[in-house]
Amino acid sequence: MDETTFQTSVLPQETVFDFESRQFAWLPDSNNGAYSNGQIIFDCASLANSGKFIDWSQSLISIPICLNVNLGATGLGAVDKEQAFTASLKNGYHQLINSMSVEITNNSVVNLTSFSNLDINYKLLTSCSREDELNFLPSINFSKDSAESFNYSASALNASGIGECNNQIKAETFSPTSGWGESSFNQNLGRLERMKNTSFDPSTTLNTAVKNYTSESATKVTAKNYVAYTTTNVTYYILATIPCKILHDIFRKIPLTKGMYARIILNTNCSCSATIGTGALGVTYTSCTSSTQNGVLPFMLSPAGVGNGALYKTDATSVITATMGIGSASGLSHVIQQARVYACLYSMSPIYEEKYFQMVPTKKILYNDILQFSTSAVQSGGSVNQILTNSISRPRYLLGIPFLAGSINGSADIRATSFLNGTITGATALSTLASPFSTAPATCLPLHAISNYNVLVSGSAIYQSNYQYKFEHFLQEVRGSNAINGGVSLAMSSGLLSETDWSNSYGFIYTDLSRKSGQAQDDVGRSIQVQLTNVGPTAVDYIWIIGYEREINLSCSVGSLVI
Repeated sequence: MDETTFQTSVLPQETVFDFESRQFAWLPDSNNGAYSNGQIIFDCASLANSGKFIDWSQSLISIPICLNVNLGATGLGAVDKEQAFTASLKNGYHQLINSMSVEITNNSVVNLTSFSNLDINYKLLTSCSREDELNFLPSINFSKDSAESFNYSASALNASGIGECNNQIKAETFSPTSGWGESSFNQNLGRLERMKNTSFDPSTTLNTAVKNYTSESATKVTAKNYVAYTTTNVTYYILATIPCKILHDIFRKIPLTKGMYARIILNTNCSCSATIGTGALGVTYTSCTSSTQNGVLPFMLSPAGVGNGALYKTDATSVITATMGIGSASGLSHVIQQARVYACLYSMSPIYEEKYFQMVPTKKILYNDILQFSTSAVQSGGSVNQILTNSISRPRYLLGIPFLAGSINGSADIRATSFLNGTITGATALSTLASPFSTAPATCLPLHAISNYNVLVSGSAIYQSNYQYKFEHFLQEVRGSNAINGGVSLAMSSGLLSETDWSNSYGFIYTDLSRKSGQAQDDVGRSIQVQLTNVGPTAVDYIWIIGYEREINLSCSVGSLVI
């Protein structure tokens, strides 16, 4: 403390003018309103010709989303304010993104890899701090789902949904007599927190506390997220803002650059739908099918029935159709019709611009890219011994994400080997990633359990002895994987996952692959092999992501790659 006081007193106080201006300029996508395949293309030629420095680490992408839930042909007898809680998005706007590619001066610098949202999700959970939860994460609609609020429903006649469910928003009073995982454990507080962002209801007829302060027209003009509903439709108008720095590591590493021509292609999960059947009283779900191009449904439906969030017809069985689109859905349109890039542009003072180019004429950029692999339907007691890749240089980490096997989700017996073994007749398997009732892919298989885990790099084991216990893996690998100072400095801790969270519903499998004896060894292509035993009672699908380092050299003055 004394030293800080002294140094503060002796330091000179001078005004430095590094930059003349800082502005945010936006440009629309190149789709011209056509998003049938969920792809968004940004051609950033105008930014390259602006004569200004671009800071991609402060830039962001906005995607206007419409989510419409059609309640059936006759709908409800009258509108009800509870309809505002019919649906929500899964955790984080990044779940809208499936894969992306980036080109700099017509050279590809980012692989088009599926399920990149899973890698983003893990990094946010293990790097963000509690302060980020307060002032940053709400901007990207991120609020960690409760780890103990899961339940499982057989294929028909249940209020929560079908298969793995984590959609309960109604609070219950805690009762020790109910046992672990019951009563108040059932509420997903993270989902309810996200609904503060997307379920805002500006209706002047139902919400007397709100009508004196706002209106639907005022909400629409300012592009605030809100919901509107009738007796037959509930529609959410959402503007998803995604900072480029969380989309990919390259956006955090690119320096201030002039004249750089970039082309960004996003393959999204936005063009999707789900068709759900309800029972005769409107308080149960009876069937569900989903349609999504990339295997992820980024929205959720609430449990059915009065007081649970989702109100449906009570006089007859009904078919509910939920549809999501970019700019519009089911003929209903967002006030903003196209996706946009908001680029942070700097004008540097002449003295500092000259100094900058002298100091950094060319910048070597080292950034992580990813590859994705999968292992399907590993049965209870089954082992994985899989070579993910035969040759990759500069590997940095291996991330495994376990999910309840899609081949059994929704079956009458969650411990069945598949729908084909006679446990259920006429059912359709429903991947948890594509389910409107599960929080996957933001969460993992609840209570996932493995043993004998190890990773072999060109046949050499990373761990001296296989991991057997959960606490070993969390404390030795997961906790410090993306934390400040690796989680060693307690006064500067970051990361949102506790060991309890990880053990119950966030059972990511992580291994640091970055340790090498030198650059020569790092540059050698090596095979990556994973081995483990599924000791849990259910079949598991694994998605594996390998992060590896890439290198480019960029001219800061003209924005071109230097070969």
